[in-house]
Amino acid sequence: MAVMDPWNPPVRIKTPEPSSADIPWSDWRAWLSAFSAAVPLFLLSYSSCVSYAHLIVSSATSYPIRAVVIMSMHLVSSGLTGLIIPVRSKCPLIIPSADISVTIFYQKIVSDIVMAADGASKEIVAATVMLALPFNTLLMSLVFYLVGQQKLTVVVSYLPYPVVAGFLGSIGLAIFLGSFAVLKEGLAGFGGILKAAEERPYELLCAAGMAIGSILLKYAGLPARVLAVAPTLLTLVVFWSYVMMSGISLDEWRQEGWLFPAADFEPFTSIWSEQQLALVSWKLLPPRIATFLGLGFVLVLSLTLRIAGIEGSTGSAISVDDEVKWTGIASGLAGACGTVIGSASPGLTTFNLEAGSSTVQAAVLTAVLQLLLWLSGFPVMNMFPRFLLSGILMNLGLVMLQEWMWIARHKVGILGLLVIYAQVASSMMYGLLPSVLVGVAVALLTAQAQLMKLHVLKYHVSRCSVRTNLQRNKTERMLLSEHGQLIECLGLEGFLAEGPIIKLSNYVRHYVESNKMLRFMIFDLQACQGCNVSAYALLAKLDKVLKNEGIEALYSSLDADMSAGLKSFGVPASRIFDTMCGANSSFLQALERCEDMLLESILEGFQRQISPILEVSDLPTLLMQPELEEFLGLSQEQAAKLIKAGEICHKEANTRLARQGIVEGEVYIAVPKYSQVVETVDVGSNSGAEQEVSLSRLGFICGLESVLYDEPARATCRVLTPSQLLKVEPSQLQKVVREPSGNSGCLSCSSSGPSGPALPQVGTLAALPPYWCFCRPLGSCATVLSS
Repeated sequence: MAVMDPWNPPVRIKTPEPSSADIPWSDWRAWLSAFSAAVPLFLLSYSSCVSYAHLIVSSATSYPIRAVVIMSMHLVSSGLTGLIIPVRSKCPLIIPSADISVTIFYQKIVSDIVMAADGASKEIVAATVMLALPFNTLLMSLVFYLVGQQKLTVVVSYLPYPVVAGFLGSIGLAIFLGSFAVLKEGLAGFGGILKAAEERPYELLCAAGMAIGSILLKYAGLPARVLAVAPTLLTLVVFWSYVMMSGISLDEWRQEGWLFPAADFEPFTSIWSEQQLALVSWKLLPPRIATFLGLGFVLVLSLTLRIAGIEGSTGSAISVDDEVKWTGIASGLAGACGTVIGSASPGLTTFNLEAGSSTVQAAVLTAVLQLLLWLSGFPVMNMFPRFLLSGILMNLGLVMLQEWMWIARHKVGILGLLVIYAQVASSMMYGLLPSVLVGVAVALLTAQAQLMKLHVLKYHVSRCSVRTNLQRNKTERMLLSEHGQLIECLGLEGFLAEGPIIKLSNYVRHYVESNKMLRFMIFDLQACQGCNVSAYALLAKLDKVLKNEGIEALYSSLDADMSAGLKSFGVPASRIFDTMCGANSSFLQALERCEDMLLESILEGFQRQISPILEVSDLPTLLMQPELEEFLGLSQEQAAKLIKAGEICHKEANTRLARQGIVEGEVYIAVPKYSQVVETVDVGSNSGAEQEVSLSRLGFICGLESVLYDEPARATCRVLTPSQLLKVEPSQLQKVVREPSGNSGCLSCSSSGPSGPALPQVGTLAALPPYWCFCRPLGSCATVLSS
């Protein structure tokens, strides 16, 4: 595979599956080391909780819905899911937190309730909103559980890798743009950047400096643990040192927008006390069907893609279905506690990986810190300046944008980057779900463009390089060898679409113009993987061009769909060869047809002597006897006895005469000129038809091993066209040919030599029909007719 995909990362970077026994729970050094990563992870998660809480209530600013309570819900949810998901996951680095797609879902739920209020009091709307959040959490948790339990996340496997990267890049862009809402409420989108530059230039400069500085420090070679903590601690020390030395009161700093509004201790019970059931409007509580189905699908898709992205970035062998199921269980518990959805955050997980974590301690400590902050009710927002939390989010968004919109270029190439950029741009304009659809559409267009560049010509040879298995007489072989350049074969491969067929058509047209001797052309589609309607139309058009040039085009190795497609565009069925008799022989049949037509045109006025099959259903025995004498090398007396001992029978096409692996109780002798038999061998392939070995009009013995060696037949024999055959039991055939004859040229048995048993002979070994010893090398037969 050219690039690492999130569903099957290379073995060299896959991490072993953890178990609870492998986690060093009692190693205090591991906990102390993990704490240095947990602190910045906690600040990142807390920043997300703050900014996303403000986004959720942005559509209900005139209602008494407090963002600090929703922030507490996020803390509880991130803490509970952080204690469950990383411990149960095969990737212990996963950090659950608030997510932008979940925020959009809740924002739409709040917006729907506000729009449907119909004059309801603000207190009723606020109480309904506070209960609607955990209610919808329970509903979506059930959906997550069912999707994971029924293993429905396989749909993500069909999404192109650039679409997954584009989705994660869209999340990174959403986090980056959300960082400006922390600087000042109401700043959103790229317009928020301009507004922040106008109204909060110094705060924006500080936030951008912290975000970019953290990235530069990463390339300076600082240890991951130091890099995870140093920027935050250094910023806090510098800011508060300047505040104390400036002599300006904290109220003035808050008025200038450097600090959040002063907050008091928030009781941890506020997440329940705000949900006043007596004031809830039960009519407004259920979600709108369109919102729940549409954005619910976005949530499932977002969660699945985020987990798939985590698998690709960390190299862990994750079961996406299990992760989604346990996310449903953990979020269900959070919903039952009256909070919101907590799910895996690819940004925080990547940060945890870059901080040097390898065990679950960092995730557990991050969850514990969030729960402790919720229980304490400490107004931690009073300590952190706005630009600090904004810079942390900005840094996280920039890291994801860098990962999926720049570093990914080595994986996806130019066309893949086009998909990613188109998807990220559409997410900014239309939202996450439309961006996925845009990404899929662009991926389809780029795939079509790549498909147009493929070559489908596998080989181009003349009849001099290939031949059929049909046994022909000396005259026919000589004529075909002399005029074989009049027949040419083109093998096609891959998927036949517009671009490849147009190039093939141009190639064939130029070649036909330079080769005026060509009379027959076979298109072999055995290696083709499919064909679309446009390719059928172009092939039919090429067929007419060849016909106008006096060239007969034939098509072989077509499946039923391809055959029907060509026929629907006017290609005659007589020139289309499907697989017949369960054998992979349609190409050979097409080549045989071309040879026959070529011989007929060369022989012109002569009677057709191309190994004809005399289609007579009831023939006198006297007409068959000379043919058997010549074919088997028997005397007239032996041939008469053989015919008397057997039975002349007529068999229709596709009748099986011998079966591979079966000891036949009857031997069929195909009478020359009165029969046509095809011999195939099952080579044990798991798909495809049996392989054709030979095709004969000059006589054939089916199931000869039962006569020579008393062994199962080593090939399957079938009648290709209605034929006359001699059916005889093996013992009768052995008895006839064992009788002595005065004719030295007849089939007889030599006496056993000192080296082993006798061999069947026909005068000289050179005259021995190939059927008598084709199963074993001449001279090594262990059993003969006389044994």
